[in-house]
Amino acid sequence: MPSPVGHALGGLIVALVLAPPPSSHEGHEGHEGHEGSLRVPREWLPVVGWCAVAACLPDVDFAWGRHNMETHSVGFALILGGAVLAWSRSARVALAITLAVGTHVLFDWLGSDDSPPLGVMAWWPFSREFFYADAWLFAAISRRYWQPWFVEQNTLAVLRELAILLPIVLAAWLARNTKGTKGN
Repeated sequence: MPSPVGHALGGLIVALVLAPPPSSHEGHEGHEGHEGSLRVPREWLPVVGWCAVAACLPDVDFAWGRHNMETHSVGFALILGGAVLAWSRSARVALAITLAVGTHVLFDWLGSDDSPPLGVMAWWPFSREFFYADAWLFAAISRRYWQPWFVEQNTLAVLRELAILLPIVLAAWLARNTKGTKGN
């Protein structure tokens, strides 16, 4: 199961894909230095941060010893998205938060798990069954800090996450930058 680094990157991907297009006047008022920016409207930048946090949020269940259960589900993503919709009154922000949490569920489902219960309770509250893909796209992050292999295993796992997810972040960033520059 991915580390907080991998989960945060999942939230970043969602935020970049769902961010509204920048204003047509943005960057044209003597701000030539914005050419390499993410081309995300300033008002959306807090949402980018909140998406990264939301993508990590399901792991709060470590605090009460129910890891991979209710918070690792579509139900939790929808509940959180509904709360954000009620608070923000923005369907786009609510969708971004919902999907950011959804990336956590997806990534854990695609990850290696070395601690029971194996998998995630993805369809809670409709089902209490645990699901895992057996794909092991993401390596397990060990919490066994006393083991001699702890640092090496977790470092390799995070590097693997970066190798998988950074190209997707880059593609989302490039898509945002090329959309706004066509026809200029």
